[in-house]
Amino acid sequence: MAYSGGLDTTAALHWLKRVRGMKVVALALNIGQGGDFDEVAERAIDAGADSVHAIDRRRTFVKQYCFKALKASARYENSYYLSAALSRPLIATELVALAREESARYVAHGAPPKGNDQFRFECAVAALEPDLEMIAPMREWDLSTRGDVLEYLKKNRLPIGAEAARNYSSDRNIWGVRSSAGELEDPNEPAPPYIYQITNSAEKAPNEPEELEIKFHQGEPVAINGKRYQAVELVEELQRVAGLHGVGRVDTVEDRILGFKSREVYEAPAAHVLQVAHDELEKLTLDAEFVEFKPMLSARYAKLVYDSQWFTKLRESMDAFFRESQQYVTGTVKLKLFKGAVHVLGRNSEFSIYDREASRRHQLGGIPAASVAGYLELRRLNQMTHSFKQRPKF
Repeated sequence: MAYSGGLDTTAALHWLKRVRGMKVVALALNIGQGGDFDEVAERAIDAGADSVHAIDRRRTFVKQYCFKALKASARYENSYYLSAALSRPLIATELVALAREESARYVAHGAPPKGNDQFRFECAVAALEPDLEMIAPMREWDLSTRGDVLEYLKKNRLPIGAEAARNYSSDRNIWGVRSSAGELEDPNEPAPPYIYQITNSAEKAPNEPEELEIKFHQGEPVAINGKRYQAVELVEELQRVAGLHGVGRVDTVEDRILGFKSREVYEAPAAHVLQVAHDELEKLTLDAEFVEFKPMLSARYAKLVYDSQWFTKLRESMDAFFRESQQYVTGTVKLKLFKGAVHVLGRNSEFSIYDREASRRHQLGGIPAASVAGYLELRRLNQMTHSFKQRPKF
């Protein structure tokens, strides 16, 4: 069973053990969600798990999932950096591997019956190991509200964490935080300040800006201000710095898999800074055709991730496309963080296709005047042909 340590998975684990009479092997992955990871494993045992596998997969998550989305410039509906959605195929992969090791017949999760994650878990498991049967306790039991789940936990003397005091739902990992439901259900009401976990408000951010220089190698960030970092440490450092300056907050209404809309609040300070810098470096090193074409693929890639289609030939093929496109996306980008905003100050690459001479508008810079005149004449002829038959009104 995929176990997060939250209220729902704790109740679901106990329900599988006591009501369904199953042996339960809990899988707890550290993907940068913060808190005491050992405490999560202990809570699983307290809830009735026969054994717990607690594994650190932060590096795998960042390198094999987050950085792929970064290269693809993937944001669902141009807002969400897919922090939770990207983690589900990784969790499913580990679930299937553990199920094989344990010779298990079933895999379980604690996703709610109207949420997106049930699709992500179950579609991923079906792709990886179709013989495994899925169990979704929250679709089977008669606990219909959060209050019912809390009452179940109390009745069975199960561990209840600090989240019991809140009404909203939250999911956090190293790539960002997703919050929804509860006090966030009215899209006309501002999100309460306590919703935000890793970012300051613009009002509480420092009054002095901070400048950063991020170095990329073939589309992946490798250094900050000249200091090289491993992938996990780099993202953690950017999350700290950008979060301090209030960067990466998004309050949006999005379209869920089941078709209804949901008000979501996201925090993704590191992801936002890296995406701004990465996209700016692409503009310097990739040609106009690619820059114009990529947004269509980025939107499709984001929808694949969001809609539980990670394990598809289309996603794999798109990754190959983006991987090839990053061959020359190497260089540095200078940024300024200030009061929730990211400003680009400069960019540099040994593979830059920016031609300073050609960009000077008041001189030809090596382009023969006859060539410019000829190109211009072709453009004029195109407009004249249309005008003779379909003259615009003015």
